Amino acid sequence: LRQAFLFFRPGSSVVSRSAAVMSSLAKAAACAVALGLHLPSLVQARLGDGINSTAAAETFPKNSEDDLVKAEATIRLAALIPGGAARGVGYFKNASVQMAASVSGIDMKGHEYLATTTQYADTCCASCGSVDTAKLVQGTDYHVVASAQAMQNHFGMGECCWCGKAESSCGHESGTAPMGCTSCAKGRFIKKLPYGAPIQGGDEFFSKEFNIVVADICPHQGNEAWCPEKVGQVNTFGSKNHFDWAQPPAGFDNFYFAFTPMPCAAEIDQRLGRRSQCNV
Repeated sequence: LRQAFLFFRPGSSVVSRSAAVMSSLAKAAACAVALGLHLPSLVQARLGDGINSTAAAETFPKNSEDDLVKAEATIRLAALIPGGAARGVGYFKNASVQMAASVSGIDMKGHEYLATTTQYADTCCASCGSVDTAKLVQGTDYHVVASAQAMQNHFGMGECCWCGKAESSCGHESGTAPMGCTSCAKGRFIKKLPYGAPIQGGDEFFSKEFNIVVADICPHQGNEAWCPEKVGQVNTFGSKNHFDWAQPPAGFDNFYFAFTPMPCAAEIDQRLGRRSQCNV
């Protein structure tokens, strides 16, 4: 793992996403063990090494097609967690990953913006005022996301990454959505991945709309493949927007997400007022 990203604010201790990273990695490892697989070898295989070789393949028992699909998902989970190889641009240059076509032709189902997506895990102390991401949305139909740095690149304290707000240049003209801390949106997943991989899940998942609230940041440093740094910049997949989901809905993969900024529900606003230290 790369060194966990650290958040600083005056008069407080350093808050880290290390626990969230380790939780995600533990889940990936448990899934791999259940399938009789080993994460290091699988990740190497995605980089053109490891079990791609005939000798190494003979080491593992033959799995059913369903097991192999699950193993593929496990590989991606391990590589895509914060600190994983697939957070950096080098992974997609070196790995045998088929890149998807331009985002320009994607049907956004009537929504205003399009984003790529990844996931991490809940954290006690997110960058939007040290918010506990799980408690913020507990009992509601909202999901916490960390928006890309470009979407919240104005910091009252100076440099990234405490309590980021959207810059005035965010909007339709630049293509970067104004989704700073405490912003909300409604959207739906698009049945398309930014790279070549099997798509699982029925049409019902892609017909649902999901509410999201920004309570964290996906900094460019350490997430160079996914999270643009400045307004108007694109990521490896041609998208100007990105959301890192703390706890995505069941059926999630790295699908594109079409969304429209919306006012937060009154309950979410009240919880943010009580829990976020951004305005303290």
